[in-house]
Order: sequence, then C-alpha cells, then structure tokens
Amino acid sequence: MSSPPQGSSLASPVQAAAVTGDKTTLLKLIASSPEVIDQEDQLGRTPLMYSVLGDRRSCAEALLKHGAQVNHPDRSGRTALHLAAQTGNHRLLKLLLSRKADCTHRDLRDITAVHLSTRHQDTRCLALILKYTPPGQVDAQDQRKQTALHWSAYYNRPRHVRLLVRHGSNIGIPDTEGKIPLHWAAGHKDPEAALTVRCLLEAAPTESLLNWQDYEGRTPLHLAVGDGNQEVVRLLTSYRGCNVAPYDNLFRTPLHWAALLGYTPIAHLLLETNNSPNIPSDSQGATPLHYAAQGNCPDTVRVLLSHISVRDEADLEGRTAFMWAAGKGSDEVVRTMLELDPELEVNRTDKYGGTALHAASLSGQITTVRILLENRVQVDAVDVMKHTALFRACEMGHREVISTLIKGGAKVHLVDKDGRSPLHWAALGGNANVCQILIENNINPDAQDYEGRTPLQCAAYGGYIGCMEVLMENKADPNIQDKNGRTALHWSCNNGYLDAVKLLLGYSAFPNQMENTEERYTPLDYALLGGHQEVIQFMLEHGALSIAAIQDIAASKIQAVYKGHKVRRAFQERKNLLMKHEQLRKGAAAKKREGENRQKGKVGQTEGKQKDENHVMRQDKSNEHIQNEVMREWYGEETGRAEDRKEEHQEENQNIEPKQLKHSKHMEQNSKSIAKNQKRAGHIQSSPIEHVHTNSIQTRMSPSRTSISHSSPLGNETPKNMYWDDNPTQNNTQPRRTSRPQIESPNIIVHRIEDLVQKESRRKSHREERKGSHRQRASSHHRLQASERETAGSVIHGEVEFKKKETKKGRRTAAGTSKIRASGEAGRLSQSEKEFSSTGIQGRVDCITSPESCETPSRVCRERKMISAKSGQRPLTETQSPEKACQGSSALKPSLTSHTKQTAIASKCLDSTPSYIGFGEAIKPLTPMGILREGSFSSKWQNIDIELIPLEARLQLVEKEKARKQLFQRKKHAATVIQKAWRTYCIRKSSRKTRHSHLRNNPRAMV
Repeated sequence: MSSPPQGSSLASPVQAAAVTGDKTTLLKLIASSPEVIDQEDQLGRTPLMYSVLGDRRSCAEALLKHGAQVNHPDRSGRTALHLAAQTGNHRLLKLLLSRKADCTHRDLRDITAVHLSTRHQDTRCLALILKYTPPGQVDAQDQRKQTALHWSAYYNRPRHVRLLVRHGSNIGIPDTEGKIPLHWAAGHKDPEAALTVRCLLEAAPTESLLNWQDYEGRTPLHLAVGDGNQEVVRLLTSYRGCNVAPYDNLFRTPLHWAALLGYTPIAHLLLETNNSPNIPSDSQGATPLHYAAQGNCPDTVRVLLSHISVRDEADLEGRTAFMWAAGKGSDEVVRTMLELDPELEVNRTDKYGGTALHAASLSGQITTVRILLENRVQVDAVDVMKHTALFRACEMGHREVISTLIKGGAKVHLVDKDGRSPLHWAALGGNANVCQILIENNINPDAQDYEGRTPLQCAAYGGYIGCMEVLMENKADPNIQDKNGRTALHWSCNNGYLDAVKLLLGYSAFPNQMENTEERYTPLDYALLGGHQEVIQFMLEHGALSIAAIQDIAASKIQAVYKGHKVRRAFQERKNLLMKHEQLRKGAAAKKREGENRQKGKVGQTEGKQKDENHVMRQDKSNEHIQNEVMREWYGEETGRAEDRKEEHQEENQNIEPKQLKHSKHMEQNSKSIAKNQKRAGHIQSSPIEHVHTNSIQTRMSPSRTSISHSSPLGNETPKNMYWDDNPTQNNTQPRRTSRPQIESPNIIVHRIEDLVQKESRRKSHREERKGSHRQRASSHHRLQASERETAGSVIHGEVEFKKKETKKGRRTAAGTSKIRASGEAGRLSQSEKEFSSTGIQGRVDCITSPESCETPSRVCRERKMISAKSGQRPLTETQSPEKACQGSSALKPSLTSHTKQTAIASKCLDSTPSYIGFGEAIKPLTPMGILREGSFSSKWQNIDIELIPLEARLQLVEKEKARKQLFQRKKHAATVIQKAWRTYCIRKSSRKTRHSHLRNNPRAMV
C-alpha cells in the first residue's frame, strides 16, 4: 500500500472524480499517474471508498479494473465493504464480494460488515454477507461483546432475528452488561418489539431465558416495565416460567418500577399475576406504595391500597408512605391516603422522631404543610435533636412555610439539643429574610447556644453579609464571646471574609479580643494563619494587634508594676523590722528592770546573812591569832611556825567543806527561785554577772589560756616558802625567823598575855568605831556594782534573750544549762565574793592586754586553790602540792616585783573606776570585737562563743542572708518565667500549621 502524497486532501482530483462519478477524468488521472489509484485523504479513504459512498458503480468498477485494493482500511479500520453494508447498497456490496472482499474484517471497534448490515430494514445485505461469511463468524462480537443478533434486537428487526437464528446465531450470549438479545428486545418502547421478543422466545422458550438477569440483577420483565411496554409485559407474564416478582441488585421488583414510574395498568397487571400474599420491600425497606406516594401517583396508590396484600408499612428509617408523600409534596397522594384511611396516624414518627410535618417543612412544601395543619397535626412535635418543623424550615430558608407554621401556633423561643434557636439555623443558612421574620416575632438576637455562640457568629462563619447586617441592625452585640473566647470577628478573619470584617468593625467590634485557649489568638492571628492579606492589611489599619504584640506590651506593664511592688515590699519589710526591733528593745528593757528589782531584793537578803557570818569568822580568827601569838612566845618561833602551818592546813581543809555545803545550799535555793520565776514569766532571769563570771569566761577561752584565767583578789603575793593566811586583810610579807625558841619566865609570859589582851580589846573598840564608816563604803560600793551591772546588762542583753528563746524551744545544751546554774551561783555570792570576782576580772583584763602580767607557776597554783575554794570546787590535796601542779607550765616567768606591781595596779584601777564608766567598759577588752581591735588572739576567733556577739550585729547578718536568698529566688523565678515563655512560643509556633490545615480542610468545624 502506497502512502498518500504530501499535501493530499479530500478535494483531490482523483477522489473528487470518484465521488462525483466522472469516469473520464478518473481514467485520465489514472493513466497519467497510476499511483493515485489508492491515494488517501486525511481520513485515510481511497477513491474506491468514495465511489462506494457516492454509489458510483461505474467508477468503482473502473478502479477495481485498474487494480484498486478492495480491503484497504481507512483511519477507523473500515474497508469499502463496511461502507457498503452501512449504506445498505447491495449492488456495490455484491461487486465488492465478487472481488474477494473480506466480510470478517473488523474495524477498530471490532465491528464487522454483519453488524452494520442489521441497521437497515432490508435483509438483502445481511443475507448476502451471511452467504460469504464462514459458519463460525456469524456470532462475531464487537468491543461490547455484542453479536449481530444483539444489534438486530436493539434495532427491533424481527426479520433479521429470524435470519440470524436460521444461520445458527446463539440467543444466549451476554454482552458486557450481562444482557442477552431478549433484554434489548424487551427494553424497546415500540409496541412491535413484542414481535421481536416472540421471535426470540420461539427460538428457545426456556425458563432461563425468561428470567435471565443482567449484571444489575434486572430481568427482561424489569426492562419491559421500565419502558412501560404493556404488550411485552403481558407477553412475558403469559409464560408459565416467568417470575413476576424477581429482585434486582437493589431488591426492587418490577412492581416497584411500575409504582415509581406511575404505570398503573402495568402495576395492576403485576398484582393480578402475583401469587405471593406479601408485597416485598427493597434494600431501603420501601414498598411499591412508598414509590407510588413519592412519585405523586394517586391512581397507582389507590390501586395498591385496594389490594389486600398492600399496607402502609415503614421503611428501615421508620418512615411511612405518607411521610414520603409529604416530603415530596405529593398533595394528591396525601389527600388520597387521608381519604382512603380517615384514621391514618398523621403524627407518626420515624426512627429519628420526625413526623410528616418535619418532612414537608424541610422540603418547603407549603401546600402540604397547610393540608397537614388542617388535619390535626402537632405543630411543635420534636425529633431526637429537639428540632421542630420550624427548625427545619429555618434551616432551609422557606419563608412561607415559616410564616404558616408561626400562624399555626409554632413556638419561636424553643432551643434544640445544642441550645440553638431557630435564629441560629437561619443564620447558618444565610437567610436574612427568615432572620427578620424571627426577630419580628420577638426572638432574642443575642441568644447563645451551649457553646456560647450567637446567631451573629453563625452568620459570620459563613460570611453572610445580609444576615449579619439584619442582626446588627436589631442590636446584636458583635463582641460576645463563646466558651473559647472567640467573637464573630474571629470567624470572619479565619475564613477571609473582608466585607464581613468591615461590617463588624463598622459596628464597633473590638479588634483585639483574645480567645480563652492556650494560644490566646486574636482576630489578626486568625487572619495571619489563613494567609488572608487583604484582611490583615485592613485589620492593621484599624489598630489590630497579634498576641505576640499584646504579650510584649503586657510584659512591659507587668515589669513596671512588679518593680513598684518590690520597692513597696522592701519598704514594708524594713518598717516591720524596725518595729520588731523596737518591740524587742522595749521588752528587753522591761525584763531587765524586772530582773534588777528581783536581784536587788535577793542581794539585800544575802548581804545581811554574809555580814553576820563574816563577823563571827573574824572573832574566831582573832582568838586563834591570840593563841598562836601566845604559843610562839611560849614555845618559840620554830614551834609556832610548825603549828601555824599545821593549823593553817587543817583550817583550810575544814573551811572548804562548810563553804562547799553552804554554796550548794545557795545553789538549790537559787534554782528553786529560778523555777518559780520561769513559771510566772515564762523565761529565766539571770544576773548580768553570769556572762562575766570567772568560770564562764574560763570555758570560753582557749585551752592555752586556762592557766591565766584566774587572778588573786589580794594586792600583794608572798613567795611559796612564806606563810599563807586566809584572811585577806593581812599581808604577811616578812619571813619568820628560823632560830630556836627561847624559854622565858612565867611572869614575862603573863605580862605579854595581858598586853595582847589589851591590844585585842583596843582593836575591837577600833573596829566598832570603824563599823559605821565601813557601812557607808559598802553602800557606795553596792551602788557602783549596780551601775556596773546595768551597763553590762545593756551590752549582753541580746545574748540573754537569745538564751531564753533557746531555753523555751528546748534547744539549750548542757553547756548552756551549766551557764545558767553558774549565773545562779554568782547571784548568791557574798559581798566579798563579788569584790573578788570584780578584782579577778580586772586582773584577767590586765593579763590579756599586757604580756608582762603573766604570773609564775606558783602563783597560778595558789590562785587555782583559792578560786576553787571560793567557787565550791575540790581543793588541791596535800599529795598534790602547788609546786607539782604547776610544773607543767613552763611559760613566761617574770619577776615577783613586776607581777606584784601589775596586781596592785589592777586592784587600784578597779577600786578607782568611776561609776559613770560602768562595768561594761571594764570588760570591753574581753568581747570578740575588742580582742580583734587590740590585735590579740585573732587566730582564736573560732573559740569565742557566738553569744558574745551583740544582737544588732547578728540582726545585720540575718538581714544580709535574707537579702541574698531573696535575690536568688527572684533570679530563679525570672529564669522559670523565661523558660515557660519560650516553651509556649515553641508550642504556638509548631501548632500554627496544624491549626491552619485543620481549619482549611474542615470549614464547618464550628458547626
């Protein structure tokens, strides 16, 4: 096959000559150019094809004579034989078949010449082709699997059907839809189709062919009923094997089809031929009556209801045929059913609680609504969503139905299950006229549902400008928030409705309202998330802010307020601290005065007893001294000295035990008095001397200074080989003679005894004279000690209060308890013991401030012995001499004269201290600060008791520690706030895309 020349077209000379029948020109062109005999045009057709289409037999013969190809296909795959069979030109068809044309050739859709020959009423073409067709090619199928018999049944060619059946065509071959030729014949609307059906049934009258179902389950009877061909239906039902009520894939029978299409005669015919007592229902539970009512076929409904097996049953949704008729507005059917059954349940509900009035209101069937209202229907019947018929009408915007229902007594103030009123549903549908009707009937335009949404928010969600304008003209508030804090402006910005945004801002909508969710989005944030640039620009021009900008402004305001709060709080704390300090000071002063008054009473009682005891002791010592003098004179100095030593040692051992017993009795009495005072006042009153007593100071000093913690109350000291007298008023500084005693006569001894007795009597009289002056000096000395105690109390008052608080809480240690007991003992000391304590303290002050005042080991031992005797401690025994006890201390050993001078100076300084200096100035070097200022014992600061630190210094330390902790807490709180803000920002940033995609994919998320 030669390819067509370039630039060939339908109007080529050779093709034009072939179609017009110009044989002369055609022959000239062939003679001049033989290759043009099979020249193709744009459709791929040759001159032979055009001669067949033009019915030019002569031209076709000339072309075939000069060698034209008879089976040359065009672009659709068809040959000249296909075109001859299509046109029904049996003469050209015969010519082509005589030139060996292929009758089995298929085009691109697998159509053969046999298929095309069935399109004409004339059977000559079909008979001619069947003559040249092989026996197995009669039932050749096209792309739709249809044979020539399918085509003949479709075109209602009964003669072609007979011819094909005669040539052995199979009537049971299904096509791509599962239909056999009988389906195509029964589905024809032409009344003569019954003849074609009869021809097919005569060829094979089997039950399988009658009830053959296609791929949708439809039989030839379904198709006959569907086309309304009553003759075919009567023909099919006349056969005994025909099933009158077969189900298709939707469980619908031919009766369903007849009722739906309103074919009353066919329905009546099917009811008569149906031997079943029950009318079947389809997949939805609907009966033929439902479809007849829906199609508004009153005659069919009347025929169906007149049959004994037909009843108005409910479908799977609980809806009856009456509800179907009301929903579709089948007024004639509604009247017919009410006429046929006066007791029909017009208020019957379906599965969801809806009635016939609900269905009619939803579809806007005003006539049906009026008919129902005239027949005792409940106008406010509610379904499972608590919707009345008015809700359905408002949702769909049927104004006439709404007006009719309101006139019929429908209530407009009811709410549904979600708290929405009819106005909400009207706003969701964007029905401005319906909103106006409802507002005119006194419905609240700001009614909120259970989510807090108003009708204005519902209209803003859909962007219904007219509805929004009607609502706001009737005083609807645009700034009402729902439960999530969203306003109508939020929804308009979220969906990008610029006109709605302009309208809301024109009615004073607040542009910066924040929602109540964690993100706290504003309308501008919603516009930013949606990417609505025009809305963003307009909102910014009207002062809208995002949540980030609002948080920045709020942060600056909060910081300013917080700074002011910190200043006020600091001022209040300082004020409270000063007031507390003032209260403590006043309380301490009151307690100090009370303690001093109590101590003065105790001191007065103790002084009277001590004076009597001292007077008795002086008389005993004077008598002993006289006896000693007599013995020395009588027996000699050596014997006297030995006796003196022995008596001295015995006297010391005898005096120690009474003093210890007496001292223990005083301690018991003092402890009892302290216990009574604790019960009365709730705290312990201790003497200021407690903090400067020798024992307490000795325990506070380091062990390296224990050897210098006591000093003698005497002004002068004697060497270790001198006689030690317990009487502090006598100083035996001269050594005694060691020569043997000389024996004198008795007269001399008697004279000496008389002289001694006279001297003693004069001495007693002198003492009586000096007794008055001694009392005056004692009273002045008492005043001096009182002033010193007052000064000492002011210095260490804070430490006393601190001890009292610890005593109340039960945190006092054993050392603290021993100090309180020592203070009680110090309070019960006699006048001489107080003088000794004061002198001892001054001596220690001199020892601390002057390195030259360090005593010798012998002196230290003697001082220890005296102090232990006075404080109730156990004295050194004879086996443990002062020299042995002091052998371990080989420190500084200054001369006796320097030590004596230091002791004398210390005693003079203490005696000559004015009363205005006070006791506190005398012990000032003993305080830690004084020690540090003097530059001594700075390395021993850890050994100083904390109770010696003043109260003010300790309060300052506490305040500094509080300030440091408060600063740390503020820094920690600031770090926590920053971390929380950063986490919130990250979460908000990550959720923006998710929220935006959710709102875009689900535009009805609000509903």
